[in-house]
Amino acid sequence: MNFLKSIRPSPLFLGVLIGLIGMTVLLPGGYDGWLYYFNGWTPRSTAPAWVYGLLTPLTLLPPYPAPFRWMLIVIITALTLRLAVMILGGRWIWALFSLPFLWTVWLGQIEFITIFSVVLGWLVIHHQIHPLWLGVAIIGLLTKVQVGWGIVALFGMWMVIEMRWHDLIWAGGTIAVILLATFLIYPNWLALWLDSVRILNPSGRFFDSSIFPIGLLAWGIAILPIPMTRMRRLCLVASATLLGSPYFANYHCITLLTLSNRWQYWLISWLTVIPMVVMNNQRFGWMIPLAVLIGEGWTAWRKRKQPVIDMHNLSMLY
Repeated sequence: MNFLKSIRPSPLFLGVLIGLIGMTVLLPGGYDGWLYYFNGWTPRSTAPAWVYGLLTPLTLLPPYPAPFRWMLIVIITALTLRLAVMILGGRWIWALFSLPFLWTVWLGQIEFITIFSVVLGWLVIHHQIHPLWLGVAIIGLLTKVQVGWGIVALFGMWMVIEMRWHDLIWAGGTIAVILLATFLIYPNWLALWLDSVRILNPSGRFFDSSIFPIGLLAWGIAILPIPMTRMRRLCLVASATLLGSPYFANYHCITLLTLSNRWQYWLISWLTVIPMVVMNNQRFGWMIPLAVLIGEGWTAWRKRKQPVIDMHNLSMLY
């Protein structure tokens, strides 16, 4: 693939990686990871069962307070983001130094699953890998439905527009196999998971950045019937999905910032620190997807009559 030709050793990225490893050794972080993800599936788990199947190797590492499980997730998250930006385009520095990334690694969140899933779906859409991987991407994106469901719908619509029915069958078969495997390994997980989420009920809590239902208005921009690159459409849909969600936290924005890694959005991400410090208010994460929605939407509108010469990002209505 062409992106492999662009791989270059990065002393800065290596330094960041070493710093992140040092953080996991010296600081008491990873709270969400230790609470929800790092210790294997239980009847009270708050993530879909496939997450615990994927993270099973973590349980081979020493348990808390040893930092190695958290350390491995932090390393994987940083490497996944670097790989994603390398494939999708942009500058990794704006995503890696953003506040959502810092929240993600500090809490031990598993946003790397959605980031990697976007990359898999993108490569399938562009005929670079086998379509069965779209099924894996859909499962991964639905792990974080706050940002993932809209991207799943967009990928599906692109496949339908191109009449790639055979590829959709491959993706559907893969989804069925994964779900079947989870029910064989973790019987009754779906009902137990839904009950756990109901009890947890994160919506409306101090870290909830949702502006639902007002945020649903963002879809008016995301589905504008004007030509634009597929990457810009993807950014708009991801933004609208977050803004229209009944619940999302600041760290859920890291997938979006991996797609739209401009310095302006990096700056906006850090502006959300101000209400955290001044008012002890973490509920301003909506500023990030709103900024991306306005920035990418305005760019698409200005360029709507310009021909797109980059055939990798075909200009199309949707």
